[in-house]
Amino acid sequence: MLWSLLFITMMKFVFATIIVFLCQNISLNAQVDIKTNALEEISRKNKAHKHSISNQHKRVSGQNIECVFLKLELEPNINNGYLLGKASYVIKATGNASVISFDLRNELTIDSIVHQNQKLAFNHRFNVVTFNLPTNLNSGQLDSFIFYYQGKPDMTTRAYSRDVVFSGPIISTLSEPYGSSYWWPCRENLNDKIDSIEIQLTTDTPYIGVSNGVLKSVQSNANKKRYTWKHTYPIAPYLVAISISRYANYKDNMVLKSTNTPLEIENYVFPQNLNDAKSKTVKTVEIMNLFDSLYGTYPFYKEKYGHTQFTWGGGMEHQTNSFMVNFSYDLIAHELAHQWFGDKVTCGSWSDLWLNEAFATYSNLLCYDFLRPRSEWLTMLKSFKNDVLISNDGSVKSRDTLDVDELFNYRTTYQKGAMVLHQLRWTIGDQAFFNGIKSYLNAPNISYGFAFQKDLKYYFEQSSGMDLTDYFNDWILGEGHPNYKIIWTQNGKQLVVDVIQSQSHPSVDLFNVPIPIMVKSPIKDTLIVINTNNKAIFTYYIDLPFKVKELVFDPEEWLLAKHEMIFPKYESVATLLYPNPSDKVFYVSPINFDIENIVIYDVTGKQILTRDYTQKLRVGEIDTFNIHYLNSGIYFVNLIGESTNTTQKIIIK
Repeated sequence: MLWSLLFITMMKFVFATIIVFLCQNISLNAQVDIKTNALEEISRKNKAHKHSISNQHKRVSGQNIECVFLKLELEPNINNGYLLGKASYVIKATGNASVISFDLRNELTIDSIVHQNQKLAFNHRFNVVTFNLPTNLNSGQLDSFIFYYQGKPDMTTRAYSRDVVFSGPIISTLSEPYGSSYWWPCRENLNDKIDSIEIQLTTDTPYIGVSNGVLKSVQSNANKKRYTWKHTYPIAPYLVAISISRYANYKDNMVLKSTNTPLEIENYVFPQNLNDAKSKTVKTVEIMNLFDSLYGTYPFYKEKYGHTQFTWGGGMEHQTNSFMVNFSYDLIAHELAHQWFGDKVTCGSWSDLWLNEAFATYSNLLCYDFLRPRSEWLTMLKSFKNDVLISNDGSVKSRDTLDVDELFNYRTTYQKGAMVLHQLRWTIGDQAFFNGIKSYLNAPNISYGFAFQKDLKYYFEQSSGMDLTDYFNDWILGEGHPNYKIIWTQNGKQLVVDVIQSQSHPSVDLFNVPIPIMVKSPIKDTLIVINTNNKAIFTYYIDLPFKVKELVFDPEEWLLAKHEMIFPKYESVATLLYPNPSDKVFYVSPINFDIENIVIYDVTGKQILTRDYTQKLRVGEIDTFNIHYLNSGIYFVNLIGESTNTTQKIIIK
């Protein structure tokens, strides 16, 4: 999502103790700038579920069942948020199962749980509902039951909330990561996706009910309407969503390039924002086709994609239907990218949250690479790098998923994660990078399921043929960045570059990535790539038939590193003769004018050597003078051009 939230510690069986955070509702101004949007979203996710610590709360896990189908029938009261609910489940046993537990907040009252027309006894304590099936289920066996419940959800968080906008009230949800149980009975974990869902929303006639998937029907009854939505792809509980408000509805239609089939982008916006939204959501078409080409077919192309406006700062990547505070270019791009990274393939642990957020952040950057002017692309990369390098520590992978600030740290999880992916793209090449991503997203064991860091690493290694263990250890698990000191000289036609590396944080012994350096001269610019071969001090040699003017570190902004470039003193732009003093051999390279003749004199004025050029020695070219036969001392070199000449002193050692 444009920023996923919170933490998870999962145990293997029945219950797991977690920490829930008390929310502080904050309204933030939406911006079109990518970093501002992201910071808004981080603030939202860090605070939307920031509950007080409670050691009495338990979370459902394991149980040898998986959810096959959910039919969720809801009737929220638009005026006060009170909720009437019915949740019908079909489950399948993955082992012997008889005791069933679901997460549901105690603010909601369960009227009954019905199994084959019989009410079951249940226990609802500490936000967990537990009941026994009449008979034990064997592996592979299907069963079903229904929850009837009601109550006023805790609306101090954004999991389920009511707001009022210019056009009237709105009830909307944002459940990442553990907010689903605030409004429906579920199993909030990262190991079980519901195979398919049907959501029925009953509301007063002026309002429209929106959810995941495709709107199948709208039924009217007196002053009520029932909106039925169906979604037939596997979905993680935190990605299920509803919103009810007075909406204006319109579609941006497109043809998806990978399938050559129509795809509807359906938008539900506040009426007062209709014209603004229409002018901006149309950009979704070009972004959709870009991601479709880079990552593979849009994961839910058989249904649709869309946006629903809500009132919280930022956005949330609800499957097939991103909830948006506004329709800025960057917010659209980030939330759309999550349909691949987070929705189709969901992180299997909150410590691997970067698999969702770093990819969505980098995908937003890729829009600047492929769809915007190059200057905007480089500016964005520089800005991200500067933000990450402002501190010397911080790992991409969270070490403490109970620390919300660490887990949703924008500098590390989002920006550093994105730049580490960008740098990996440089390290293994575009073809291996994007092929690796496609293999990762389409792998049978994780596609439309869950993935871990090791899965991504495996598919990048398969596509590149490289062992990326050190890269992932250094850049994902490790902290900080490299600092490069680069000292260069030019001895005649040979460029000598010394690279000295130090690390900003002791968690990494040595970073090893190819270093791109642009060699600039009056004649041409040449890109060289230095592989330091896992050495902290490395010397690179290359023969160049021109005088070097300067070296530029990483001109295309590939590396997440700081650097210091040290020039030799005699490489001043005013110097034509070098080295000076010279050890029997010196070089001439014109800087300001082409040279036709060179005459060398000793201190007495005696002409020692003359060289005439049938073709001029042009600016940036190099000529060699071997004067080992001369005695040590001071000499004068007269450099003669077509309309200019100058004399310089040289010392022979």
